[in-house]
Amino acid sequence: MPPACGYRVRAKFDHFVIRDDFVADFAGNTSHRLLEFQPQVTVNTKGQLELYLTVPGADVWTSLLTAMAVLRQSGYAPIAVQVLENSESTTTHITSGARPTKNR
Repeated sequence: MPPACGYRVRAKFDHFVIRDDFVADFAGNTSHRLLEFQPQVTVNTKGQLELYLTVPGADVWTSLLTAMAVLRQSGYAPIAVQVLENSESTTTHITSGARPTKNR
């Protein structure tokens, strides 16, 4: 059963994405899609930017896929996305330079 407020999702970014990128995006666009998910931006001990979102969804997978889609549509490419709610935490790593697969 999903939490009433949704699942907490953390997206990690490489060192090329900085806090000011998000601050400028949110300040310049009050209807930015990420603002729907109560974004919180922090920098971890490794100096990587982390974005926390509260994403509604029927289950963990729906919330994870919604978060990934909204992040990509916003122009950001996270290196990892993790659902933090429940003990069934899921991490999806996205590697740069990976070759796309062909559908058959």
